[in-house]
Amino acid sequence: MAEVISIHIVRKRNAAAEICNHVAVRSNFGIVGDYRSDTFQIGQITLVETEVIDEMSRELGYEVPAGASRRQIVVKGIKLNELITKNLRIGQILVYVEEKCNPCNNMEKKIGLGARDAMNDKGGIRCRVIKGGQLCVGDKITVEKPSCYYYTKLTSFCFKLISYLKRLSNMA
Repeated sequence: MAEVISIHIVRKRNAAAEICNHVAVRSNFGIVGDYRSDTFQIGQITLVETEVIDEMSRELGYEVPAGASRRQIVVKGIKLNELITKNLRIGQILVYVEEKCNPCNNMEKKIGLGARDAMNDKGGIRCRVIKGGQLCVGDKITVEKPSCYYYTKLTSFCFKLISYLKRLSNMA
């Protein structure tokens, strides 16, 4: 059975990830207290498989701490790349899986040389929060098909457009 193994938040940019046993998750926002959370943000929460982190540790030759991946929620027992456009029920919360969360150059800084390549195409997923609530280590995860596929796709497109426009307005 798929479940949450660990939860990590970063309170301010470039700060270390903190491990939490439980967090509050708000609809259309993300994890309360994490600087990366925001309304109309793409990837309001991010997930990665513990199996990927273990594989990455073997490939790099040293242990990679779960929070070093910069993903907020570490899970086990589920293949995340297969879940794009699906809903996930994670304990009390409901999320829509928007896209893969590909690793960036930050992996090289936070984990070490070769981490980005070791995580390539296995970097986890970005999700939009549909229904918030408490999220706890040990929460079970189930996959749900969205009730109205085209409405969900349209909503996802609108969120991405608004997110893009917000970023443009912040650059002005």
